[in-house]
Amino acid sequence: ALIGVVKDGKVPFGKVFSCFMASCMLGSSVFANLVRKQSVERIVLGMLSLATAAMASATARLNSLPAVVGSFLAFEACVGVYFPSIGTLRSKYIPESHSAVIKTLVGIPLNVIVVSVMLGAKRLGMRGSMACSTLALACALSAQI
Repeated sequence: ALIGVVKDGKVPFGKVFSCFMASCMLGSSVFANLVRKQSVERIVLGMLSLATAAMASATARLNSLPAVVGSFLAFEACVGVYFPSIGTLRSKYIPESHSAVIKTLVGIPLNVIVVSVMLGAKRLGMRGSMACSTLALACALSAQI
């Protein structure tokens, strides 16, 4: 998405990656502070809301560099909140004896969705692929509500 937005197509991938990782780390730090005050379920609801809004914003404003970069940084912060949240929820709701089987069963449809979108990427285009991501996030958000 960034290659299409940058005028000369020369994206400084190292700087972009480091900014995304810093944003992800910021999200993990935010989770550590929020978990003292809010339930993990409520944190996940807020994280999914922000992630859906960020991806929708990037999808809608795909030709604007500030909008795309800002949306991706917000999304990466949500990724930073996601990993500790899911680890906490998994340990809370899934018995350790069933954990491996459940993770495998959940991973199968996820991989089917990813492969389907990747195979259709040429037909979908960048906007269509990002719309699929937005739709998946919206479905996760509605399931969390």
